[in-house]
Amino acid sequence: MGMRIGLLSLTDTNVARVVKSPSLAWRLIVPEIPAEAQVARPQPGKSPVRGKKTAGTRKAKPVPMLKLEANEGTRCDLEKSWHGIHYLLTGSAWEGDPPLDFLVNGGRQVGKIDPDHGPVRAFRADQTRAIYESLSALSPYELRKRFNARDMTAKEIYPDIWTRSVLEEDSLRYLMDNLDKLRAFLRQTAEAQLGILVFLT
Repeated sequence: MGMRIGLLSLTDTNVARVVKSPSLAWRLIVPEIPAEAQVARPQPGKSPVRGKKTAGTRKAKPVPMLKLEANEGTRCDLEKSWHGIHYLLTGSAWEGDPPLDFLVNGGRQVGKIDPDHGPVRAFRADQTRAIYESLSALSPYELRKRFNARDMTAKEIYPDIWTRSVLEEDSLRYLMDNLDKLRAFLRQTAEAQLGILVFLT
């Protein structure tokens, strides 16, 4: 399936709750999988063989539900376009000036969901508004001009498709379509005075 980045809107109150109890993020990001499955962790135990330890399993505590308000919980799936969008916003693979580096940096790390999911990062409502305002200051024309398929390939921008397409315009259109989706999501989120979670799946 590859690496995908998604965003989810939350009130600052729920952002704080998720930061305090990272397992709550599991219910939000992958609600169809029981959260208890991810909070169990190996724990050293005694082995029948003297002097050796075995890995035991700590019994998972039930993970509480997170109550969402009517205007929160909206998701935005950037699919595999996230790294290309980061490149258009910052001109780099993994660096960039905040807040436009928000897809790969910044915010407050919530924790690691499991070995197949990267760390979740949380942004408050004021930080989310700053992201939206900075993105809004960049015109689609300016962002299109930043597209450089060879440079993106040289910098190993994921996924490795930028010089493989018959038409580079197809790759650029893929990024711009997802950028439009991201811009609309951030506008709606900022207007509702909500924060966001950014997560890798």
